[in-house]
Amino acid sequence: MSQKNIHVIYGDNPKTMVLEVLEKVKPERGLSTEAKIGIKPNLVVAKPSTSGATTSPELVEGIIEYFQSRGYMNICILEGSWIGERTSRAFKACGYEDISKKYNVPLIDLQKDSYEECNVDGLKLNICSKMNDIDYLINVPVLKGHCQTNLTCALKNMKGCIPNSEKRRFHTMGLHKPIAYLNSSGNSTDKSLPFL
Repeated sequence: MSQKNIHVIYGDNPKTMVLEVLEKVKPERGLSTEAKIGIKPNLVVAKPSTSGATTSPELVEGIIEYFQSRGYMNICILEGSWIGERTSRAFKACGYEDISKKYNVPLIDLQKDSYEECNVDGLKLNICSKMNDIDYLINVPVLKGHCQTNLTCALKNMKGCIPNSEKRRFHTMGLHKPIAYLNSSGNSTDKSLPFL
């Protein structure tokens, strides 16, 4: 198993903090400026980040500024809100429509996307087709408590990349196993998904 580093920063300015971490990590190392970068925030509901439910738009702004300042212009924001919420409402309420206009970064509503079946170690998963267009995925979750998983963060945030029918199926299977398989799909599927 390869070693992974965790970078911790404290402060009260999300944009400044994410820029500082990215400067240290240099995630673009070895990445072509032609690469299609997908940013996956947690916009599960149409509530501002001050509610604690959604990703701060300031974090995403910092990520976009960092990559654009280094010549990466093929960036998009992808999300599929939870069942019962419209992603378009969440994009608006959470400030992402403004980000899209300010930085010329398209918003991709994965609730409106088609999907492709992937086989992950014998478990068939339906994953939104637009995910296959991404060369480099930046997962920007929110740390929250959850009634079924106790904790929701980066792994569960990837549920926003599957169609609503698959979200329902995950619940019937018990969330832990399908979420783990979804997150290992970057190494195990016929059509691999890149993850940061």
